[in-house]
Amino acid sequence: MQGRSTLRALGGTWATLAAIFLAAHPAVAAAQATASSAPTTPVVRAIEVEGLRRVDREAALVGIAAKLGQPLGPTTATHDVRALWQTGFFRDVQLRQQAQGDGVRLIFLVAEKPAVRAVHLCGYNALSEDDLRAALDVKPFTILNVELLKKNVQKLRELYLDKGHYLAEVRFAVEPVRGAGSRGAAEVDVRFDIVEKAKVMVRQISFVGNRHLSAATLKAHMQTREGSELGFLTQAGTYKEDFFQTDLLRLQALYYDHGYVTAKVSAPSTTISRDMREIYLTLAVDEGEAYDVGGLRFSGDVDLTDDHGKQVASAKLLRDQLSLTPGTGFSRTELFNDVQKLTDLYRDHGYAYANVTPNSSLQADARRVDLDFEVDRGEKVTLESIETAGNSRTRDKVIRRELRIYEGDTFSAAALNLSRQRVFQLGYFESVNMLTEQGSAPNRMKVVVEVKEKSTGTFQVGAGLSSYESFIATAQISQNNFLGNGQTMALSLHLSFGQFAQQMAQFQFTEPYFLDSRWSLGINAYLTQRLFRDFQRQATGLSPSFGYPLTHELRLMAGYTFEYVTIAQTDGGGGGGGGGGGPQINPHAGDLLHNLSRAGRVGSVNGAVSFDNRDNRLFPTRGTFDELRAEVSTPYLGADEIMAFKRLELATRYFHPMPLHTVFRFNMQLGYVFGPRQGVPISERYFPGGIYSVRGFSPRGLGPKLSVPNNPANPHAGTREFIVGGNKQAIFNVELEFPLLPAAGLKGVIFTDAGNAYNDDEGMFYLGTEAKERTSGYLIGSNARVQVPLGLFYSVGFGVRWVSPIGPLRFEWGVPLTKHALSDDPLIFEFTIGNFF
Repeated sequence: MQGRSTLRALGGTWATLAAIFLAAHPAVAAAQATASSAPTTPVVRAIEVEGLRRVDREAALVGIAAKLGQPLGPTTATHDVRALWQTGFFRDVQLRQQAQGDGVRLIFLVAEKPAVRAVHLCGYNALSEDDLRAALDVKPFTILNVELLKKNVQKLRELYLDKGHYLAEVRFAVEPVRGAGSRGAAEVDVRFDIVEKAKVMVRQISFVGNRHLSAATLKAHMQTREGSELGFLTQAGTYKEDFFQTDLLRLQALYYDHGYVTAKVSAPSTTISRDMREIYLTLAVDEGEAYDVGGLRFSGDVDLTDDHGKQVASAKLLRDQLSLTPGTGFSRTELFNDVQKLTDLYRDHGYAYANVTPNSSLQADARRVDLDFEVDRGEKVTLESIETAGNSRTRDKVIRRELRIYEGDTFSAAALNLSRQRVFQLGYFESVNMLTEQGSAPNRMKVVVEVKEKSTGTFQVGAGLSSYESFIATAQISQNNFLGNGQTMALSLHLSFGQFAQQMAQFQFTEPYFLDSRWSLGINAYLTQRLFRDFQRQATGLSPSFGYPLTHELRLMAGYTFEYVTIAQTDGGGGGGGGGGGPQINPHAGDLLHNLSRAGRVGSVNGAVSFDNRDNRLFPTRGTFDELRAEVSTPYLGADEIMAFKRLELATRYFHPMPLHTVFRFNMQLGYVFGPRQGVPISERYFPGGIYSVRGFSPRGLGPKLSVPNNPANPHAGTREFIVGGNKQAIFNVELEFPLLPAAGLKGVIFTDAGNAYNDDEGMFYLGTEAKERTSGYLIGSNARVQVPLGLFYSVGFGVRWVSPIGPLRFEWGVPLTKHALSDDPLIFEFTIGNFF
């Protein structure tokens, strides 16, 4: 018994020791702790925030993970304290947990950052306060954010850099407001202190390492220019950091275009002058070697046939499209242009998502670039729907009728671009975008024509001066999109005084799609009085016309004109009015003049065919405009017998861009009008000369003349010259137009002109019929007669053109090379409002 007791006692002792050992073991202790705590994870019963003054409770708690009624995770408290801190509203965040029933109450104790009461700007002068404040994100009545202040300092600094203040300094300061806040929250004022300093002028740009491209060539491709004494007027030479960073890319691209595909242009070293007003830039260039184009390959989905089975793409056809050819110098620009041409070829045949990737391989030993054009056509795409957006006033049909894409058609990039161009050319919209998105399937596309409308109604009243017409007064009221139907309606008045005065009242109406057809209808009613050198012409008329586009660039026009014309002789000096009208003009001047000065009804039909592919109708830089016009006036159309005539005219204009943004411009006008045996009425004859035709000569002063008596009653009073005009004319103008101050719309021009008008018995350029006396080709005066080459009068000159708020202004000086009369001035200055050609 005693032995069993001893054993029992020892067993209990060992059990007790085992229990103590197990309790002390970490793994066992952790397991017991987990087992004991698992069922007692607290549940969130309440969430409170103490210390809020300006910040809303919802804004403070927007990022926390704790949720009412949900268990509080082991890392939730730490996460939520961090979330409140990262809102940027608080300078201190603490969390207190209180037991509440079987759960826990979370109490966030916060101390808000001060609020911004006001934002002050100090030290600025070169920039306006509005421009500075537009760049700021810091606003009054918001919570102070130091990081945001630092970002705003950088924004202001970049703004000054953009304006050329390279050394400008910007700092911020935070000033507490005493006794701030009715609710006890602190307030501060933020102040940005600006030290503008003078603009930095680029005094010199130097290059190191450029062996093949000269410094002048490199500088010509940079936006950054070296300053000059006139820099304060043009701002040329002002250092702008963002412009210069772009220049580094431009120089790199220039080398790539000359085949130096390994060229590197390093960041510049800069030197600032002692007065901190000038900067010297030195750029290091590592040109490397020039590479030629090597092999040309095509891979991928190359072969393509159109819907008619004609092959439009193959390796041979694509190679013929390329401007890059093996053995020629490599050019990255030409490569990009070639890739665009190949991509457009596939996109124009329905593959809207076609992609051509030029994979290049440099052969350093042979110094060549092998190219593999990888073609990924994708699926052929059809247009599922076409919608319009943004046209609140303009009707849908006005936009849709200009489109050259149609629902159900195969996608075409060229047609899409042409459609955007035609809608924009209406002149009703500030912008036109063709937005595309996938339709109901990957091979279907939706197109949205998104427009931003602009005001199309105008009311203008103006006054001006012109060497041609002296004082000018104009008034016009027009609506270019009448009732949103795309119609044009305008009423205009023009009054001018002086040697070549004009008075005009005109009403115009145009319906571009008459009865929803492709025919256009125009109606023009007018009352005009026009003063020539020796007579004035008055006309009242009505002219309806029709037009039809054969293509986007080729157009037919036809019309009818009925007008009543009267002729009155002036005082002979070219100014002022004269009494009388009709055929009774100076009967003593001779039968020819008396016959030409007849007047009456004109009834004529006219037709024209024109071709126009200019890039801009008002200020073209590329393209041509050609027009052939014909007109017939006959009694069968309502004309008086004495006002019968036939007219044929040809006009052509050519524009071509030249280096340095210069534009070459050429204009030619040929005209021929003929009538019955009594000759062409003086009201329909040609009178070239002046700023609108042949510069360097007096307005409407070229062409045939007659000698008429100064005083018909006194045969001893002498004679004077009466310009009767020609029934034929030829005018040629050649111009080089170049920018002077592009930002101000100022351009310069140098020109040479040639032209003349010829009498009924003279051939153009004095070819054909021999005249008894070529009065239009001789210098008349003091019995001197000098024939001009080819029967044309020549001039050269220069001018300045300004696209002003009231319209294009022209100031031009012409020097006659062959004089028409002894009284011709050696230099004629003229100015007017409006374009030339």
